[in-house]
Amino acid sequence: MASKPVPALLRRFGGFATSLVFSTVINLLAIPFVISTLGGDVWAELALAQSTAAIFGILVAFGWGTVGAAMVASLPPSERPQMFLDSLISRVYLLIFAAPLMYGVVLMLGQIDPTAAALASLAYLLPFVGASWYFIGQAEPWKLLLFDVLPQGLGTITGVVLIQFFPTPFVFVLSLFVFNVLAVVLGAAGALRSNHQMPLAVDLRLPAAMSRLRDQKYGVIAAGTGSLNSNLPMIAVKVVAAAALPQYALADKLFRFALAGFGPVLQVIQGWIPEAGRERSHHRIRMVARVAPAVGLLGGVVLAVLTPWASSLFSRGEIVVDFALSIPFGLIFASVLVAQIVGLACLIPLGKGEALAKSTAIGAALNIPLMFAMGTFLGAPGVAWAVGIAEVVVAGYQILVVRDSLRHLGHPPVPAPLR
Repeated sequence: MASKPVPALLRRFGGFATSLVFSTVINLLAIPFVISTLGGDVWAELALAQSTAAIFGILVAFGWGTVGAAMVASLPPSERPQMFLDSLISRVYLLIFAAPLMYGVVLMLGQIDPTAAALASLAYLLPFVGASWYFIGQAEPWKLLLFDVLPQGLGTITGVVLIQFFPTPFVFVLSLFVFNVLAVVLGAAGALRSNHQMPLAVDLRLPAAMSRLRDQKYGVIAAGTGSLNSNLPMIAVKVVAAAALPQYALADKLFRFALAGFGPVLQVIQGWIPEAGRERSHHRIRMVARVAPAVGLLGGVVLAVLTPWASSLFSRGEIVVDFALSIPFGLIFASVLVAQIVGLACLIPLGKGEALAKSTAIGAALNIPLMFAMGTFLGAPGVAWAVGIAEVVVAGYQILVVRDSLRHLGHPPVPAPLR
């Protein structure tokens, strides 16, 4: 398999990295302004709503956010807009169904104003109807930036400015809602006008929209178990240690920003392994699998050490995450890094997608009861330790599968395109 020219790869990497940096910087810098204006408790309630949306967003995205990019890349360009339109119709129906459910959960768990909770439910779910995965599959990072990432970022910036004059959570989520609607509209327009020669068929019938979900069952299962592992802990903290929610929410935010920063590196690794071709891909897989634990350990130590300082900096001293919480988050970060490298960059080229889904299911089955049990006795740090233990099990299982596969394969296969 011929490698892509280095300048083209660098341009693509630069485009995706630009979106990542813009989104991360905007959301990171917004934290101290929201906390200082609305208060740490209100910010934590908004973070809880966002985590709740990440769980219900799995129902809305229904696997397209997980496998959609690969599906787009495997289709002829003329068929891609129709595929996106079909998914958009299905996801809009799912949004209509999921938003009221999320609203009920937010009201039950949180203390946010009911009107703001309703608007937040829509605002935080809208990105799951967007076109980000389509642009990734199209290898169009600049469309991703202009049509999806930029409008969402402007929503955060506008919200931060508006709450300086109208300091209520409703005003902040209203700004997010308006610009997220804009992102969905612009993204859909950009996707549906891209390189299509065939007329688009608009089928708004509910049975047709629901029938398309059958093909997404494996993607939604993998995404769902992964989302439970990463987002349910926030709800667990709210239930067993509500007073520690601001500290846990901030530690979780810093963890996610650090993980997002690793995203472009992971994307490069995912492309680098299969580009070696059938004869050499297993050498690269073995190399990556060996290096992954060291990378995870280094990243975990750095996050554990820096989180107390960073939490004070970005909350302007209002919320401080101590080492009792930052150390288990370091373990979570280390394990998730290893699992992402080994799972996405190694298991998939080896044709072990089923093992990837199984590992996340094992993690969720262990994590859910353990975090409530440990959280009851140890508070927020107990929840974090439970998540860390579960993620270690996930990463360890994936490493064992990779080693076993390499032991039995003389020439690991290059992944076939998704159909």
